[in-house]
Amino acid sequence: MRISMTKMTDKNNITGVILAGGKNSRMGSDKGLLQVGGKSIMERQIEVLQSLVKEIIIIHNGNNYGHLGVKIFKDIIPDSGPMGGIYTALMVSQTSKIFILSCDMPFISSELVKMIFNEADNCDIAIPRHGKKLEPLCAVYDKSCLVTFKELLDQKALKMMDALDFFKVNEITVPQEILATQPFANINTPEDYLKITSTYKI
Repeated sequence: MRISMTKMTDKNNITGVILAGGKNSRMGSDKGLLQVGGKSIMERQIEVLQSLVKEIIIIHNGNNYGHLGVKIFKDIIPDSGPMGGIYTALMVSQTSKIFILSCDMPFISSELVKMIFNEADNCDIAIPRHGKKLEPLCAVYDKSCLVTFKELLDQKALKMMDALDFFKVNEITVPQEILATQPFANINTPEDYLKITSTYKI
């Protein structure tokens, strides 16, 4: 569904949320702490978000991010994947919108984030699209999504892409000039990390 833009979401109405609650079973270590270009992925993401949102919080079930100086919350419903992380973020945030970002995307840019914010009104979820792929872990969610997320979690419906069918979604086509910066490149395995660090140019 394509919804026309009205106005950019005000930074005072949006919380930046970094999801770091995964078990990192394929990577073998905490992905958010991996160094890319001399900084951890999490540090890179916080630098991008800090001027664009009212507050940054991290959803994390361990104790690895206390040095970053932002609030950290554990999953309210454990072992529920990204769905549970988003539900927790909706519960604890104090703003009408939240920007969800996975902790394994080192090249997220302010240009991309602003573009998503520009189209976050008049919908439940504003989500970037490139080709046939949607990026639900780099998207804006409205606080009103909370009830439906809880209902889906109660039903053990944990597939993020299936959940989108229950919401008014604005799919935002990402232009090539932004895609060229590899904003959706993510790290799940040591091989992914080696590939990204060996070709690092940003």
